[in-house]
Amino acid sequence: MRKLTYITLFIIGLLLGTLLSYLVLQKIIASRGGMDMSGFVNNASQLLQQKEVIDPLICAKLAMDMGYKIDNMKLNFNLNQQLTPFDSGDQSAFYLLVYLKGYAFGLSHHYIDKKEQYQTIECDTRFPWLKKRPHSQQASIK
Repeated sequence: MRKLTYITLFIIGLLLGTLLSYLVLQKIIASRGGMDMSGFVNNASQLLQQKEVIDPLICAKLAMDMGYKIDNMKLNFNLNQQLTPFDSGDQSAFYLLVYLKGYAFGLSHHYIDKKEQYQTIECDTRFPWLKKRPHSQQASIK
């Protein structure tokens, strides 16, 4: 009889623990914006169609692959300005930035002739701020 009581209490405890953890997890997920990915997917798809967002990233990766140093601060500042409308206070703009960088870097990685693609996109004329100048040139500009 005691064994049956202990087993019954154990099973009831497991069920109550499972129910309690489910309810707590639902509240945590809801407080962090939910599991609704449709907003993220729609925003990412919309941004991938905008050349002013994706092209600087592709140019940056192509330039890095060709041995140039990139001004990451200017690149991130430029992208942050364009992603500001998507920031709802829950780091969604940051997640979009990470996704877009990964997408663009993957895209530029598959180009066989990096220099030709760099010229096709007209990276130097459209994004002259992208490449870092050597220190000697920066000192003479100031």
